[in-house]
Amino acid sequence: MTVVVSDTSPIVCLAHLELLEVLPRLFGAVLIPPAVANELRAGSDRPPKIDLAALPFVEIRAPSDRDLLQRLLARLDVGEAEALALAVEVKPDVVLIDERTGRTVASELGLLPLGVLGVLIRAKRRGLVSTVAPLLTRLVEELDFRISADVARQVLNLSGE
Repeated sequence: MTVVVSDTSPIVCLAHLELLEVLPRLFGAVLIPPAVANELRAGSDRPPKIDLAALPFVEIRAPSDRDLLQRLLARLDVGEAEALALAVEVKPDVVLIDERTGRTVASELGLLPLGVLGVLIRAKRRGLVSTVAPLLTRLVEELDFRISADVARQVLNLSGE
């Protein structure tokens, strides 16, 4: 079974799009650290709280390397730092993370970062979603997701749209 580690943003975005079910179909198990679980449970106006108990494919697991975690906290927020520290330990196929700095640090650690846009591309290729363009529009308009016009074109091109 494929395992991925996720930060908060990809799960929030997929929950907003009502596409959380693509995660176990694409990846199998999704590990999240406690800080990410807390952020998902806390929610805000947008996005609302996420009921992790309703997501049997999500497992909460704390990273054990406190030294690495402390070094990561110097550059990242606690959710990203815990997610990357956990990923270093479990060596997942990918780390689901959207924020630029987090993706850079993931690459520096030898991890393969994949954001929500990459998840949508994979979902389209596997026939789990029919179109990506309206999903991009919703992310931008409803969640203030930041995406450049060039990246949007690349995503749509990779999605065959």
